[in-house]
Amino acid sequence: MEPTLTPLESLGRRTAQALDEHAAARQLAVERAGRGYLAAVLQGPVRSRFPLRTLALAAMLGAVLLGLGAFVHVRSRPLAFTAGEQPGVVETWVAAPEERALPLRFSDGTLLRLEPASRARVVAVDARGATLTLESGSLHADVVHSAQSHWRVIAGPLTVRVTGTRFDVRWKASAEEFSISVTEGSVAISGAVVGSERPVRSGETLRVFVSERRLELANTAQLTASEPRSQPAGSPPTPALSETAVEASPSPSPGARPGASAAATPSAARAPGWRELARNGSLRDAFAVAEAEGFDAACQSASPAELLQLGDGARLSGKPARAKQALTRLRTAFPGDSRRAAAAFALGKVAFDQTRSYSEAAEWFATSMREQPGGSLVREAAGRLMEARRRAGDGAGARSAAESYLARYPGGPHAELARSLLR
Repeated sequence: MEPTLTPLESLGRRTAQALDEHAAARQLAVERAGRGYLAAVLQGPVRSRFPLRTLALAAMLGAVLLGLGAFVHVRSRPLAFTAGEQPGVVETWVAAPEERALPLRFSDGTLLRLEPASRARVVAVDARGATLTLESGSLHADVVHSAQSHWRVIAGPLTVRVTGTRFDVRWKASAEEFSISVTEGSVAISGAVVGSERPVRSGETLRVFVSERRLELANTAQLTASEPRSQPAGSPPTPALSETAVEASPSPSPGARPGASAAATPSAARAPGWRELARNGSLRDAFAVAEAEGFDAACQSASPAELLQLGDGARLSGKPARAKQALTRLRTAFPGDSRRAAAAFALGKVAFDQTRSYSEAAEWFATSMREQPGGSLVREAAGRLMEARRRAGDGAGARSAAESYLARYPGGPHAELARSLLR
């Protein structure tokens, strides 16, 4: 929902708009008035009709009004941002490379850092902040906060409303697992499982397991201390919900020769299969192994959950044809499975983001909503449906989708887009 303006801010915004609309006429009038005033001063009569003090006060008042209009105009401009070294573009997906993070820097000093192999999109920006959708991976946020700030992060079916300044959020799409750790200030979480807004404060971590309809709120320090450590002392811990899987080397058997290489044992030499990689959340690696071993055979033997993982792995790897193969297989081979709606949503993202087939994308998003109207993906599907119809040139369909969206989600991440389509 668009933040409420104070009466003074509303007046200033209207003043700035009026000044912008009549800028050329205003400038011409100022020049004419200046020339007229100089001519009158040189001729003398103006002294008796308009005392210099009155003229000076009028000039000061005009300067104040112009200054106020310019100030409000600057305050009402949307924030600018960069993605790495490039200018940021609203509604464009950005992805951090596998080996390093990607900073999103905003003109108010806010930093949103996409961690390696993470993917997100800035869906809206205004003078008070921005709304960002985290598709997968992790995001570190360091927000320059004020009483007027309005920042949100959407991760799957959950929304983070920023009421504080520094936190880390993670979304593991394949397992539908959400986590947020606040290190400074506070945030408010709403959405699937959580329900209406729940505060998370400095030093706390909230974890939401969407598919299990379960959540955990814990002290971050205690949670970190209680997590099992499979790494040697002194090495950095593996982050929760990491996209990379680490397979620990097995301990030597009692009869093993001293100094024998661990790599010589069969279990250590065995590379993880695509199923194991998928279970651990390494979807790109799972897809790569399945492709090397035979993707057709992998799809034939995969369960519905595994087909969804293979589809996501192929999509994240930039292989839309393979993604469609796995997701279509799920929908045709398992007609009664509840994951068919999630597969339809994923097919919509493939069509929208990768093949630019916007009419096809709209059909898939509509199908996902129809098949699972109360599911965790329905809000995002409703927003993407509106976007897809607009991109496809279906103005009437986009406006209809916008009306439906605002009726259900007046404060949703696509609400501003919906309002713009109905103006």
